[in-house]
Amino acid sequence: MNDTKWIWSTTLLVAACISIVGAGCRAPMQPETATVERVTLPADDDYDRLWEAACDTLRDYRFRLDRQDRANGVITTQPETSAQGFELWRPQPQPAYYWTEANLNTIQRRATVQILPTGKKGEYQFDVKVERWRYRLEARQIDNSAAALRLYSADAPTLAGQSEKPSETGYWILLGRDEPMEQALLRKILHRLSDALL
Repeated sequence: MNDTKWIWSTTLLVAACISIVGAGCRAPMQPETATVERVTLPADDDYDRLWEAACDTLRDYRFRLDRQDRANGVITTQPETSAQGFELWRPQPQPAYYWTEANLNTIQRRATVQILPTGKKGEYQFDVKVERWRYRLEARQIDNSAAALRLYSADAPTLAGQSEKPSETGYWILLGRDEPMEQALLRKILHRLSDALL
């Protein structure tokens, strides 16, 4: 009787572990719509507060601002490498799939915020977009243990037999948008703006 209880307990524990781990193994669906919000500003000079709320929020997420074009309402960031699991002081990628991916690969994110007037007095629409990119290196020939030490140098030839530096053969692959981060940025911008307007 005790053996049967032990088998059932073990089976339930294994099933629970598999379902918890499996939840992080599936890539989130790519968003079909843009992450957009409309906001009405009480006064014309409040546009500066909206602009600063967007810039400060991007800085909070460790993005370095690149283009700040107020005339066209565009803020872009430089690529930022995603946090690793041990970097607890940096915002961690969400959900679990993105977190795991960032710990197994070199992943960069680039953010773009666009603020456009809608035509109504004091109303603006802002669009938040975050793209994910993965760094890819061409595979190298490793035929013995000593060759493994030269894996990231030009001394290890590529599978095609070329002796090239990894920096010359590496490239970035666009993985798509990061909607959870877009939503988090959007919420933080709105919260910061509402605090500034009080």
